[in-house]
Amino acid sequence: MELKERPKIAIKKTRVEIVLDITTFMLFIIFTLYFTQQWMTLPNELPIHFNMKGEPDGWGGKWVVWIPLIIGLILWIGLSTLEKYPHTYNYQNLNAENAERQYKNARIMVNIMKAEITLFFMYISWMILGFSSEREANNGWLPIVIFIIVLFGSIAFFIYRSFKLK
Repeated sequence: MELKERPKIAIKKTRVEIVLDITTFMLFIIFTLYFTQQWMTLPNELPIHFNMKGEPDGWGGKWVVWIPLIIGLILWIGLSTLEKYPHTYNYQNLNAENAERQYKNARIMVNIMKAEITLFFMYISWMILGFSSEREANNGWLPIVIFIIVLFGSIAFFIYRSFKLK
């Protein structure tokens, strides 16, 4: 079905989507308040890059702690906007009969990806902050691997589910 032929269906957000949006946004606010509180105690130089062992190997000003949070917020806003247009996504075998199911499935996938990505960027800021204090957040590459597995696992689940919803 061509993009211009696809039905534009108003679908209410599911409870999962609402809870994820509220939870993610509240965590973002909490993290932002925490970083604002910690701002005065931060050293002037913070790690901006980490090697595969999780050790800092690049340094920058203390404002770098805000970069992942800002990126996370921009992505959250962008993906929230994208959620509103499920009829523009790419589908296989979309028809008038299954359009609502496919749209809802795809929108939930974007919502979950949005939460995962935003939480990961909050974690990056927390990790940078951890290296600036006495506690070292030396987790190496494991959090990145877990993030990639979770993100692509979610995508694979929803793609599989879309084939089942034909």
